[in-house]
This record gives sequence, structure tokens and C-alpha cells, in this order.
Amino acid sequence: MPPVLLARLADVPEGGLILREHGAHAITLARVRGEVFAIDDVCTHAGASLHEGELGREGDYCLTCPWHDAHFDVRTGKVNQDTPWAVDTQAYRVELRGDEIWVDLP
Repeated sequence: MPPVLLARLADVPEGGLILREHGAHAITLARVRGEVFAIDDVCTHAGASLHEGELGREGDYCLTCPWHDAHFDVRTGKVNQDTPWAVDTQAYRVELRGDEIWVDLP
């Protein structure tokens, strides 16, 4: 599938998280140091919405799940070793075209 337009840069505040949906996909967009990252919105542990979590508590790129404090790297979707009850989530390639955020979804 070609990349899909999910948002504009102004939609994602620096250090913030937003939810975007496209078809069956719920995607969390995160903005850190001017870069935008995209991961699945559903926590792999108990199904919490990751866009409701906290960004940067354990490090700039760390997203903390709002329910049970699982930690995910928004760049890769990898779960932090300190939260072994969760598994990695899917990360997606993001392309900025001017002020538009395009994401490669399967």
C-alpha cells in the first residue's frame, strides 16, 4: 500500500501524542525533537490506547502506557526490558512532505 496522509505537523504538538485512524488501523503519532514517529495505538499487554500515555518520562523517545506503565520506544516499537509483561508493537515508516505526515501502513 502506498503511504497515507494521517496528519499535518501542526496537529502533533512537540512532545505530544495524537491518535489517527485509517481503515482498521489505529495509529499513535508522536513528535520528539521535531521528528514524527508512528506506532500501533494498542498496548500489547492489556489493550490500552497508547496515545493516552505519557511521552518522555523515561527518556525522550519512551512512551509510557497509561494503564500499567509498559514502556515503548516510539522510534522502533520495541518494549523496554524493564516491562517484560508487554511485547514489541508495530512501528511504521513516516515521511514528511512539507507539513504533511505520511505513514506506510500495511
